[in-house]
Amino acid sequence: MLCKAVDDYLYNAKGLPFFYAVGDDDYKFVLDELKQRELEPVRVSDFCKKDDKFPNLDELVDFFRTADVDYRTNKFVLIGLGEYLLLRGTKEVENKLRKFKTTTLGNARVILLLRGVADEVRTLVTEDMRLEEQNRVYINESVMYNLSATNIKLNVGVVTHSGVKWLLRQFEDGASGNCEFCSVLTYADSVIKVASVESAYAALRYRMPDFLVCKDYGTEEQWSQLLAALEKTDYDLEKLFEKYGIDENYEEDIEKKVGGFELKNWLFFISMKMHPERIRNAYLSYAVQETESFDELKENILKRITAISRVDTRFTSLYEERKKLVRNFTESDIAIFIKENEIDPQEAIYHYTDATLIERKRVLSCVSKKGWKEDYAYVYPALAAYLKKYIFDCGSISDTLTEYFEQYKTQKVENYLDPNFLVLVDKYATDPVYAKLQARDGVINALEDKKNTYLYWIDALGVEYLSYISELAREKGLSMHIEVARVDLPTITSINKNFYEEWSGKKKYKEEALDDTKHHAKGGYFFADSPDATEEPIHLAKELEIIEKAMERAAMELAMHHCKTFVIASDHGSSRLAVLRKKEEQYETDTGGEHSGRCCKVFDDCNLENKIEEKGYFILTDYGRFKGSRRANVEVHGGATLEEIVVPIITLKLKKQGDVKIKLLNAVKLQADKKLGTTVSVYISDVENTSNVSFIINGSKYQASCDDSTHYTIVLTDIRRSKKCSADVYDGDDLIGNIELDIKGKSGNVDAGFDEEFNF
Repeated sequence: MLCKAVDDYLYNAKGLPFFYAVGDDDYKFVLDELKQRELEPVRVSDFCKKDDKFPNLDELVDFFRTADVDYRTNKFVLIGLGEYLLLRGTKEVENKLRKFKTTTLGNARVILLLRGVADEVRTLVTEDMRLEEQNRVYINESVMYNLSATNIKLNVGVVTHSGVKWLLRQFEDGASGNCEFCSVLTYADSVIKVASVESAYAALRYRMPDFLVCKDYGTEEQWSQLLAALEKTDYDLEKLFEKYGIDENYEEDIEKKVGGFELKNWLFFISMKMHPERIRNAYLSYAVQETESFDELKENILKRITAISRVDTRFTSLYEERKKLVRNFTESDIAIFIKENEIDPQEAIYHYTDATLIERKRVLSCVSKKGWKEDYAYVYPALAAYLKKYIFDCGSISDTLTEYFEQYKTQKVENYLDPNFLVLVDKYATDPVYAKLQARDGVINALEDKKNTYLYWIDALGVEYLSYISELAREKGLSMHIEVARVDLPTITSINKNFYEEWSGKKKYKEEALDDTKHHAKGGYFFADSPDATEEPIHLAKELEIIEKAMERAAMELAMHHCKTFVIASDHGSSRLAVLRKKEEQYETDTGGEHSGRCCKVFDDCNLENKIEEKGYFILTDYGRFKGSRRANVEVHGGATLEEIVVPIITLKLKKQGDVKIKLLNAVKLQADKKLGTTVSVYISDVENTSNVSFIINGSKYQASCDDSTHYTIVLTDIRRSKKCSADVYDGDDLIGNIELDIKGKSGNVDAGFDEEFNF
């Protein structure tokens, strides 16, 4: 029911407008009532010349003044004025309402249905009491309103409603709450809240209030792509992640997930930032936490470990977790990490892994400059296995070979020549200990069941690799037997290939990669005279890789039952130290030096003492080379040093099914006696030869006595005081396990301390 003031105004035309202030609750009701009184609605929005242009109020007034109808039907209700004025600001509300108070409208009777400006209307009444006297004002009992708008710019999402004209029409139709529209106009002074969404990120936050990911995590282009994609999934982010194959298994194939610049790659980053609790890899969690943009993600995964010192309590776990992540990254990616890792040379080596060849070379480079430490073993386990002391078991010269090759390997890796070792080389030049070894061809000829044996010739394989091969055999579950033999002089392939050519078995193969790596250009390693030359022993990384592949081939052939026995043999070894020596015999010969000058055809008047003659060749017994020969790449052969002459014949078989169980039986009572040493009792579930079980501790070998088929006693005669140590357990040549020994003093801790002090 309309108020009496409206009826009085309608029946007593004054030519001035009527102010009717309402709120949201009554707006539509009042408007309907006025329409029933035959008042024609007039929209303020109709006076917007363009969709996104504010209305012209002067034209609105002229419309009323010139309305060509008789005074009986010349009745209107103007809607949208209050809302429009609110959009323009407080001053505009006050000024325009004051102006309308005195604006004559000809014969028209116009009710201004005003929402949102009740206070300003009250102010008008206070200023001019004539409004009430002339029955030109009514303020509804409820004038509360809830109006707001969100202006979503055209470039940040799909908005079908464009322009302020559309917004005003919504208000004119009685809309309350928030209305979305798109406008280029400014609303800085608006009384009602007009939020401006000017970026794709802002649009996402507007559509998804719970989306709390930092804006800096993406570019405007990325946020725009995400916004467009989410509009197709009804703003369900989890559905979008599922569409792009992003699940909670963040670590799997991570090199692919961070290796591109497509939307799916960036979404992977956003998913991790949204759900850090889902990241199961500690290092990935750390790297993501330290990353502020997707462009940094791959680099941080690769190189953030460099910010963690090896003494940090987190280092070990983060290092291991990172190693799992980066093992499949390309070497070009790893180069990013290597460059960063060079900053602190004291920490650098501890951050490398053995996952890529380029890193393994870096480790070798570091070791060649600083020497080897046991602390590096976790970085490059294969190198640690290579450097591990190998205890030879070949009769009277076992200790000689053991000590010789331990020193040889250390010098090869640390890239130096020990003068004392050169004296040793000279000694064996006149006292050829290798002569006490059996000939290689004889060992191979004595092999049984050649029909079911695979002969695998690794060109240039010397005995220096035996400790590494032993570890590989253990890892791959292979039983191994080693015979150490000598080759024919000179140590060149043409003289030492009969064992392969005359092999009577059906299966054989020659692996040339190791020989190529050592001294052929196609191996890619150069000691001098090349742009890629380096005197660092980085080629060892490739050597170990080749040997590992050979052992994997052995494991595969045996597992597939293509053979019963897999034999690895070699034509000769090679010498790295002869290359380091850089010694050239200073006289001319009439025969060109062969094999980097380590041997040459016999010629007259050769007075060198450091040579022997064999099969028409002069063969150098030290680390010299004949003048005029081609310089070596990184290793040579042809001479008569032990590393060139002594080779292994390695027989591999499948182990029996089931793991070997080893248990220390007297662990609690393990005590050292200052006179008798330490007695150790162990249980071993299964061995091939009960009479050939041994311990190796710190390079010393201890033979076990067999109590019965599973129990053994080992007396450590030289361990006579408290000691903690690790013991490798061997079944013949097979490394079958490792146990930790915590040896106490005879009378417990007190005596142990006493023993330590007086070194009993």
